[in-house]
Amino acid sequence: MSDLPAMIGPYQVLKPLGAGGMGEVFLAYDERLDRRVAIKRVRSGAGSTPERRERFRREARLAAKLNHPAIVQIYDVLTEGDESYIVMELVEGTNLRRLSDDGPLPVEEVVALARDVAEGLAEAHRQGIVHRDLKSENVLVTPEGRAKIADFGIAKRVLAGTEDSLTADGRVLGTFRTMSPEQARGEAVDFRSDLFSLGVLLYEALAGQSPFAAENELAVLSRIVRDRQAPLRQVRPEVPEELSILVDHLLEKDPLRRPRSAREVAQALAGRTLHSQAGTGSRTVIEPVSWLPPPGSAAPAAPAAGIPAPAPHDSALTSSGRRFGVLTWAAVALLLVAAAAAAWISLRPARHPLYVAVLRPAIAARSQAPEESELLASAVRLALLQGVLSLEDLSPRPFDEVDKAAGPPTAVARAVSVDELVSAKLECRPELCRIVLNRLSGQDGSILWASTFEAPTDNLSVLANAASRQLRLGYADHRARKGAQDLAVTDQDLREFLQIRRRFDSRQEPSLATLEGRLAAIRGRSPRFLDAYLLAADVARHRFWTSRSPEDLQRGFRLIAEAHDLAPDDPQPLFARIDLALAGQDVGLAEKTLAELRPLIPGDVALLERSSRILDAQGKSQEALAQLRTATRLQPSSKRLHNLAQLELKLGHVAAAKSALNLLLQRSPGDFDGTSMLATIELLNGDVNRAIQLYRQLVSRSPGTGELSNLSVAYLFAKRYAEAADTARTILAREPGNPLYVLGLGDAYLLMGRRQEAEEQYRRILELTSSGPSRTDPQFLTVKAQALAHLGQGRQAVAAVQEALRLAPDNGSTAYEASLVYALLGEDDSALVNAEKAVKSGFGPRWFSFPWFDSLRRRPEFQTMTGSAVTGASSG
Repeated sequence: MSDLPAMIGPYQVLKPLGAGGMGEVFLAYDERLDRRVAIKRVRSGAGSTPERRERFRREARLAAKLNHPAIVQIYDVLTEGDESYIVMELVEGTNLRRLSDDGPLPVEEVVALARDVAEGLAEAHRQGIVHRDLKSENVLVTPEGRAKIADFGIAKRVLAGTEDSLTADGRVLGTFRTMSPEQARGEAVDFRSDLFSLGVLLYEALAGQSPFAAENELAVLSRIVRDRQAPLRQVRPEVPEELSILVDHLLEKDPLRRPRSAREVAQALAGRTLHSQAGTGSRTVIEPVSWLPPPGSAAPAAPAAGIPAPAPHDSALTSSGRRFGVLTWAAVALLLVAAAAAAWISLRPARHPLYVAVLRPAIAARSQAPEESELLASAVRLALLQGVLSLEDLSPRPFDEVDKAAGPPTAVARAVSVDELVSAKLECRPELCRIVLNRLSGQDGSILWASTFEAPTDNLSVLANAASRQLRLGYADHRARKGAQDLAVTDQDLREFLQIRRRFDSRQEPSLATLEGRLAAIRGRSPRFLDAYLLAADVARHRFWTSRSPEDLQRGFRLIAEAHDLAPDDPQPLFARIDLALAGQDVGLAEKTLAELRPLIPGDVALLERSSRILDAQGKSQEALAQLRTATRLQPSSKRLHNLAQLELKLGHVAAAKSALNLLLQRSPGDFDGTSMLATIELLNGDVNRAIQLYRQLVSRSPGTGELSNLSVAYLFAKRYAEAADTARTILAREPGNPLYVLGLGDAYLLMGRRQEAEEQYRRILELTSSGPSRTDPQFLTVKAQALAHLGQGRQAVAAVQEALRLAPDNGSTAYEASLVYALLGEDDSALVNAEKAVKSGFGPRWFSFPWFDSLRRRPEFQTMTGSAVTGASSG
C-alpha cells in the first residue's frame, strides 16, 4: 500500500484497511459528523484524465443514490489532483468469504444472508444499477448477522441512455470464479448476470467449494461457460431440494433461463418452499414455484444494450484490515489469446429467443365502417407478426393463444408466458391512419420502445408493410433473418386473405373446399405471399381430419413444400410440415423436419414441445411426458400447461394433471381449456353431473367438438342415452368421417336397445378404418376393434386390439379399450389384465359400469383392484 495520507479532504485518515485491484481502502474519521468511515482511493490509472474523472463522479453519484439496509452506503465523492476517492459507510464485522473459510455454513444462516443480498440487489436493479462483481468477499456480515453488499461504487448503470461505466475501459474484467457466462465471453451484461453471481455465492457458502473450481483461470472460465455444476444436494445432502433447485436456476448458462428478478429470489428465500427437510417426498415438476420464470423473462427495468463488462474491485471495508487481492482480465489476457483464442467461439451456447406476443390492435376512432376498421387492424397485426418472424432470436406466440388470454398486457404476458408484448393503436381518418406502436415489458407493462407513424388507408399492403418496417426498427438489436421480406401481396389479395382467415378461424365457412379455391386464386395473383400457402395447408390438414382422404394430406404437403421454397429460413413452413406429418402418422418425416428446424430457432421451447408430440406418436409416452414437463417448466404458458395436464391425465397421473391445471387457472383465470380439462377430470372419477354442468357451460360459450364429445360420454355415464345420441349426431354433422364419434353414436343406440341402428354405425366404422393412417393409429385401431367385437368378429377384433397395444403399450386409454374388447368377447382373463393397467392409469369404477363389463365386475380380483362392489347394470 502506498504512503498513508494524513487527510483526504475533510476526513482524517486513521489507518489502512486493505488494497485490491482497483485501489486502496483507509479507515478515516469524519470530524463534522463524529463518525468513522471507509475511504476508497481509486488507482490513478482509472481516473487520470478529466473526462474519466468526470465519469467517475457520475458513476459514484449513481451508486450513492442506493439507500438500503443491505447495501453499503456511499456518503461522498472526492477528487484531489489526479486522485479520486469514494467515502462510504464503515461496516464492523467480517465478510462472507472469511466466514466460510472453515467450511460450509449452516443452511439457515446462508438463506438469511442470501435473502438480504437478494433484497439489496433488487433495490439496485430497480434503480437500473447492476453490480457486476458480486462475490462472498463483497458481502459484509455485521455482528448482528445481517448482510451488506459492498462496492456498488464501481457498478454499472444499465438504463437506456446512460453512458459507459467508469471502470469498463473496453475490457472484460471481474472476478473469475463468480463471472456469469456472458460476462466471461465479454458480452453485454445486465441484472441477470448478478443473479448468476448470487448463485455462485450461495453454492460456495453451502457447499464449501466453488461450483466451477478448476486448475487455472482459463479452465475456470471454460467451466463457467460450458459445464454444468454438480447439484448442491449431491455435494451436501442436507440442503433442501427446493434450495438446490433454486441455485441450479440461478446458475443457468442462458440468462433468459434464470429467475426473472432478484425480488423473486428474495421472496423464494423467504418463502415456505425452502423450509422442507432433506429426504422428504418429491413434488410434481410443474407445481407453482415463485422463482421459476418463463425463459427470457425481462429484468425489472429496461434492458441494456452493448454494455461493456465490469472492472474488478476490492472489498476491504471491514475493521480487520485484511487485504483482498483481485485478479484482472489484463493479467491473463496474453494467456487466453495464446492458449485458446479460437476456442471462445465454441464456448458460446445457443441463444434462447425473446418470446413475444403481438396483441390485437386497438381502434381509437372509427371513421370507417366497422368491417373496414377490422380489416385495417388485422392487416397491421399480420404485418407486426411478420416483422417479429423476420428477425432472429424472436419467437412470437400464436394469435389464437394470445387472444384467449384476458386482462391487461401483464396478465396476457403471464398467461402466454412471454417476455414482451407488441401493441398497436390505430387512429384512422378516411384517407390516413395514425399508428402508435409499443414494445411492452411482460414483467410490468412498461414501455420499452415506442413509435408513431402514418400510412394511407386506401392500400392495406402499403399500410401493413409500413407497420412491419417500423417494428423492425424497434428491434434494431436483432439481426434480420436470412431471406426475410415484406408481405408480397396486393391490396385486394390481402383484403380477401384476411376475410378468408377470419371465416376459417371462426368456422363460419362450412365448405373448406370453397376456402381452398379462394386461397388458390390469391396464390395465383400474389405468388410470393407466404401466408396464403400456410393457411391453405392448414385448411388441407383440417379437411384430412374429417375426410381421412390421402388426397387432402398430399395437397397439404405440396403447399408446405411451396411455402418452404419461398422462405427456406422461415420456421413456419417446417412447423406446419411437422403438424401435417403427425396428422398423417408419418413420424419419420416429423423427426426429419424437427432436425431441419433446430438450427433456425436454437433454444426455442417449441422444439421440446414438438419433440414430445413426436415421441407420443411413437408410443413413447413416458419420454414424451418428460420432454413436455421440461418445456412447461421453461415456459409455463396456459396452452402448454393444458397440454401437459392432458398428457398427465392420459397416463393416469391425475394429481399431476390437477396441479398443472391449478397453475394454469392461477396464471389465466377463467381459461376455457383449463376449465374443460377440469370437467374431464370430473368425468373420469369425479361428479358426473358436475361434469355435465361444466360441459354444457363450455358448449354454450363455444360449441367445440371436444366439449360436445365429452358431454356425450358424460350423458352415457349418467344413463341419459337419448341425450348422448343427440349430442353424437351433432358432432357427426360436423365431422362425419371420424370413427371415434361414430362409435359414440353406435354405443348410445346399443344402450338404448336399438341394436340394428347400432350395428349400422359399427359397420360404418369398419369402412372408415379400412385404409390410410387409421390402420396404424392406436386410437382408431381400438375403435375398430370395438366395432368388430360388437359385430361378433372376434378374431379380427383381437388382431386389431393387439396391434394397438403393441403401438401404445403404456397408454391407459388403449388398455381400457382393450379390456372392453376382451370383455365383449368373453375373454375375461385378458380383459382383467388390461383393466388393471387402465385402473393404474386413472380409470375408476365408473368406466366399468357399462353392461359390457358385467362378467368382469363379478370377479373378486376386479373388485379388489377398483375398490368397488358388484352393482346392477342396465342392459343394452
